[in-house]
Amino acid sequence: MNKTLFSLTLFSALAFTSKSQTIIDTVSVGAGYANQKWYSLQNDEQGTQSKDNWDIAFEINGYAASILGNVQKSNFAVYRAPYSVAQYSTIDTSGISSWPLLYNSDTTWTVGAFNKGAISSNPNDLGWGVYNSSTHIISGDSCFVIKLSASSYKKIKLIDLNGGVYSFEYANIDGANPQVQSITKSNYTGKNFAYFDLTNNVVVDREPISANWDLTFVKYMSFVPPSGTPYGVTGVLSNKGVTVAQADNVASPATYNSWTAHTFNTAINTIGYDWKEINMSTFAWDIKMDTVYFVKAKTGDIWKLRFTKFTGSSTGNFILYKEKLSSVGLQDLKGNISQVSLYPNPSTGNTTTLLFATETELSNVSVSIVDMTGRVVSTENTSVNTGLNKYELNTGSLNSGVYLIQLNAGTNTTTQKLIKQ
Repeated sequence: MNKTLFSLTLFSALAFTSKSQTIIDTVSVGAGYANQKWYSLQNDEQGTQSKDNWDIAFEINGYAASILGNVQKSNFAVYRAPYSVAQYSTIDTSGISSWPLLYNSDTTWTVGAFNKGAISSNPNDLGWGVYNSSTHIISGDSCFVIKLSASSYKKIKLIDLNGGVYSFEYANIDGANPQVQSITKSNYTGKNFAYFDLTNNVVVDREPISANWDLTFVKYMSFVPPSGTPYGVTGVLSNKGVTVAQADNVASPATYNSWTAHTFNTAINTIGYDWKEINMSTFAWDIKMDTVYFVKAKTGDIWKLRFTKFTGSSTGNFILYKEKLSSVGLQDLKGNISQVSLYPNPSTGNTTTLLFATETELSNVSVSIVDMTGRVVSTENTSVNTGLNKYELNTGSLNSGVYLIQLNAGTNTTTQKLIKQ
């Protein structure tokens, strides 16, 4: 009887904290929006890279064979050259100002700059090449010119995608410094794209495993209505498999949790950049405080997201509130630790209670406190029972700041942010 009552009490506390705990977070892309950052709503930052350390990117995780150009870079551009593949050696830049400029889609990852111009009546045309349904080879049929800087150009042709290997050739416009390169998709299993730096002739392995992130904070090219003029913006794009619902003009955004009343959108720019705008009187960023986003994460959990501040190019900081509204059921987790909650959070005392659930008994579970430099402050080992578990963390010796609480059980790691005041 007492055990049942204790479990019910824990469940009530867990349900309350997992559905009402709001976490304030800051995600920074750096001064001048120098970086791209990948972010997990559950586990926070998953990787940071310079936004300018690549030129073209090849889709790994998918069937669309999307090829992106890094069109947000200063003085960078992708042109479709009016030359056939057979004329590749004769390409020059005469008349380049009249050639089509190509941009990545800002609504889907499956249409990159090199996919633009595909013949819509031919479902096998991918823009840069044509798919053969008999051989399953995509053979390149187009030539492109890439402007790398104000005075540097490369001509490039995509040879094919054959057996999971992209092959491509590029050179200076006059044919000097010719290169034939390849990217093997299996070398980047689980990632969305593999990247290439044309200046240094190297593959750049820059993004986290796709399953580990939900959103990316980055500068990208959007298209300003009504004319659709390309324009560089800084905002938030969602990962493949992540959907977002947007609620506007919300009367009480802090307490509004009716995510079921909204339609979830697959467009990767549903969050985008337009939740903020520059105030031309104060030259500060105004935030649309009555806009609420509901994000269905890679895990299937539903998160509520609100932005409260953007610092602009001085520091590139996004300040946001996030709250988990719905968790994946225990029956789907097959023994993994789930539904992790901390209270109180922020913590001001000597102990903080960690609540979590598991479907089976687990031994050799470790609980670690990690600071934001990655230093492990403390680690303790324990075992847990089936169902709900309660663990008291010793937080009295922690300095004020932000920490990550990590639960490790075999290959499964779950992370929750703790703020110590």
